[in-house]
Amino acid sequence: MLGVVLISTACGDDDNLVAKVPTSEDAVFSFTLDEENPNKVLFTATPGMETWYTHWDFGDNSSAEGLEASKVYLKKGDYDVRLKIFTNGGTAESVQTVVINEDYEGPNILQNGEFNGMDSWEVLPISDGVEVSFDNNEAHWTGGGWGHVGIYQSVDVLANNLYQISMDIKGGPLSDSWFEVYVGKVIPKSGTDYNDGGIRLGLNTWIGCGGEPFEGDFAEISCVGTGTFEFSTAGTVYLVIRGGGANYGANGVTIDNVAIRSLE
Repeated sequence: MLGVVLISTACGDDDNLVAKVPTSEDAVFSFTLDEENPNKVLFTATPGMETWYTHWDFGDNSSAEGLEASKVYLKKGDYDVRLKIFTNGGTAESVQTVVINEDYEGPNILQNGEFNGMDSWEVLPISDGVEVSFDNNEAHWTGGGWGHVGIYQSVDVLANNLYQISMDIKGGPLSDSWFEVYVGKVIPKSGTDYNDGGIRLGLNTWIGCGGEPFEGDFAEISCVGTGTFEFSTAGTVYLVIRGGGANYGANGVTIDNVAIRSLE
């Protein structure tokens, strides 16, 4: 019996199976400022293939995914925006600088965010050890001993409308402590921890923030959440700002200029 073995040396099909290694040219993107709101920036990615995974870093501790994204910047400044693409052949990225000329001036739907006294705010005692006071047009948390206290305010929101929480924060270093912001529909109750809606902004020394002195916009310092939220139905919600832990140190935590603004 005569056996014949045919061996093919063609490599055209195999070449098609080799994943392309992307370059920065594959991560090109463009952006434009919204005509009605110069703080709103519209981003468009033009990758080599639309099926590639794309990730946006907006330069202010916030991010998004997808070929198109929009971002409202609350503070004036220069922001290095990074687009990173992920393919079977590797990753690539490109960076462009977005210049925002003015602070965002949308209306604040909160009352007395400047803490001229404690009008419009309610104290939420949870456990003894940490105290909150209203002095010098600021709200100030001090103490420790695994105590826990918050403040809150009710506010009415629209359905399917994106909002941004902002506030100035300073303090630290903290030890074995947390400081968190929530927006939820459950009415806060004295002596009960508040978790409704999940953490919108947060410091947490166990995951790497708050253990060193800090000062700035909470949305940029936060290591949990970005400060944005929306609800599918309109109605009353509750902004809860609470903190506690083992030791708030000599400086504690101080906040001021608390705001909730619509990004729509």
